[in-house]
Amino acid sequence: MRLIKILAVILLALQAFTLQASQCIPTQFDETVTLDYVNDGDTLTLTDGRLLRLIGIDSPEIDFKFPILSQPYANSAKEYLSDRIKPGQTLLLAFDKRRLDPFGRTLAYVYTKELQHLQELMLANGYAKARVYQNDYFWHCLSQIEQVARENQVGLWGLKDYQARSTDALSRNDTNKWLEVGGVVTGYERKGQNFELNIDNNLVVMMSQQDIGKFSNILTLDLLGTGVIVRGELYFSYGKYRLNATHPSQITMKNRP
Repeated sequence: MRLIKILAVILLALQAFTLQASQCIPTQFDETVTLDYVNDGDTLTLTDGRLLRLIGIDSPEIDFKFPILSQPYANSAKEYLSDRIKPGQTLLLAFDKRRLDPFGRTLAYVYTKELQHLQELMLANGYAKARVYQNDYFWHCLSQIEQVARENQVGLWGLKDYQARSTDALSRNDTNKWLEVGGVVTGYERKGQNFELNIDNNLVVMMSQQDIGKFSNILTLDLLGTGVIVRGELYFSYGKYRLNATHPSQITMKNRP
């Protein structure tokens, strides 16, 4: 019995260490702030009145006007984050290239004084997806954390709503929406100033000449027959569904080399 208690204590200590051992740590912090309250899984309100948006993640949306229309897992994400940080708590901010979004919200990587990275916690426990808008300093680090949660179907990844759509399930109702689509590379070629990646002969991922260099770690491989997940705003043109890829975070190989 005593041995079991000792092992339990060790396990709790290891869990606590794991929780604090953030992988994406900045070289410096730019500002110290105080939390007022948690709005949802990726937005906070500070005591100075500012809205703070967590860079690099996208948590399910809460519909405050019509709660029944909230996305699956949205309330769970807010509850989880609310359990991690409390009103009056000091938080450390690290900024990226862009400090404000189009809505005037402050954009930052957010840490507790114990250096727990909120973005990592949300991704590792399946309460958010990794998503790059413009700031991308930690995109690769955050993407790897999300990938582990995805592969183990942690949190929202265990729900059908958040699984990548298959190309044969796409419809015109999906156009003008940001989607994740899974499939197999059936071809790729350069067309004029663009490079096109064909998925299941039904979806074309287009990369412009100015962006193609960002994908060198992918495009130098023999991609034929490779399973991928692609992300972007879907549209329909010339008889096929298409999306434009401008950042390497939009293409993930299922079977990573």
